[in-house]
Amino acid sequence: MRARATSHWSRRSPATPRRHRRRHGESLCVPFPPHRTLSAAAMDLYPSLLQIVRILLSEDDDAKAPELVLRRVLEATGADRGFIVVREDGSYEQKFAVHFDKAKISDKERKFSRGLVRQAIETRQIVHLSRDAGEPRSSLLKSLEESGASAALVAPLAHGADVYGAVYVEYKSRAASDEALRFVAEFAELAGLFLKRALEREALRRRSQRLERDLFARYDFEGIVTQDARMLALLKTVAQVADSDATVLVRGETGTGKELIARALHVNSPRRSKACVTLHTSALPGTILESELFGHVKGAFTGADRDRVGRVASAQGGTLFLDEVAEIAPDVQAKLLRFLQFGEIQRVGSDRTDKVDVRVIAATHQDLPALVEAGKFRRDLYFRLKVIEIEIPPLRERAGDVPLLVEHFLRTCWKRPGERPRFTERAARALGEHVYPGNVRELAHVVERACILAAGPELDVDLLPSDVAQPAGPGPLAPRFSRLSADELDAAREAGVAELERAFLVALMDRHGGNVSQAARESGFNRTYLQKLLAKHRVAGAGGRRPAFDG
Repeated sequence: MRARATSHWSRRSPATPRRHRRRHGESLCVPFPPHRTLSAAAMDLYPSLLQIVRILLSEDDDAKAPELVLRRVLEATGADRGFIVVREDGSYEQKFAVHFDKAKISDKERKFSRGLVRQAIETRQIVHLSRDAGEPRSSLLKSLEESGASAALVAPLAHGADVYGAVYVEYKSRAASDEALRFVAEFAELAGLFLKRALEREALRRRSQRLERDLFARYDFEGIVTQDARMLALLKTVAQVADSDATVLVRGETGTGKELIARALHVNSPRRSKACVTLHTSALPGTILESELFGHVKGAFTGADRDRVGRVASAQGGTLFLDEVAEIAPDVQAKLLRFLQFGEIQRVGSDRTDKVDVRVIAATHQDLPALVEAGKFRRDLYFRLKVIEIEIPPLRERAGDVPLLVEHFLRTCWKRPGERPRFTERAARALGEHVYPGNVRELAHVVERACILAAGPELDVDLLPSDVAQPAGPGPLAPRFSRLSADELDAAREAGVAELERAFLVALMDRHGGNVSQAARESGFNRTYLQKLLAKHRVAGAGGRRPAFDG
């Protein structure tokens, strides 16, 4: 005996007018009965369906949306409990349960009719089974009785030729109404497409995570700590261009880690066995800078009492990193351009030119295009330097990296063996809310200062600088936009949302003493989803520990 498919509804037949047909995937048809006026109860369900559509279209979180939608389905159909089955790697797994919470009900109450789910998926038809329908005994009816339910309704969630899951709803003491059946059929059409896209996004996320793990496994990014999407894309670019000899221009505010990117370019290149020579050009006047770059011969100028090789020749076969290249004097810019074009250098006071093989990486925090337009930097040199251009986002635009960086700096700065330092909740909140005009370098100094001044492993706000412990304003400063581009706005928006999420989670866990189950129950979150959010933002879970700030 098979469970009946949607009582009181006719299957599609050749006589059914096309305008009355509603397809569910390819096999199941749930047409409105011809020439039938919808009841007031049926009409009342459509605001709920519209609300579900809005959730599916507006909710980006694939872990949160199904549970929100399922709650609306239970409200609209009058069902007592339900869950959604999702296809994963060829099998179907129960997820997003509402009123199937293991912490609240017994094992017996958690049972459900697996046979109904299996039949709905295999036949691609909505299945409705009721104990009061006077049907003959069957294994499906027996499984329904064992679950303690009076009736169950299962709809496959399909799109095209594939079934991506099913929605299962149960009634404890009655059967589903005709309006509920109609509503579930309409919902199944919408949810099938959403679930298909959600699974595609999840597969894409998993692939991206695998690529990120492979990226850090295959390449040396020592000292670079990030989970930010823009930074990960930047590192992929570094890995891609490391093998090239092309000149790279690294742009970014002071303290963002431009020298770390230069090092990553060098150590992941075929030149890694040779020297990586760094020259900070901003501290040197023109004549001294030329000598530092290209060297000089004895007697070339007052004080030149011996020959000097120069930084370029010292980097033979390796990499030369020119920090703050915008500060180079105009006369030295011309000689640097010649070196980049022809691979030749001429030491100060010498008539001889020497061939060199050096890869150049330049960096600056200044707006080089503006300096070019103002006549303060050679246009031809600018374009010669920016064969590959990499821009590092400031720390305020990737606030999600702050907990990771704090944890990293605690490990490197704490010098007392046998102790694991951690910031208190107040201190962690202050660190998360600061905007860091000095970027990662400022954060490193803040953590180092706290480690030096600490009397014990618990680090409170009194160990933080006053501008970090007591923010100047009620909220974070508006980000500074250098290019006024859509990408910058998107990045700032993402950072702002992340900060708001983290502030909410900190307040929520403070209220409930770090008890995740209690916080989920009182706030209306699914416990699994709340745990994912806590892990994402490194906020304290049970016991009050802050995993992101533990050393």
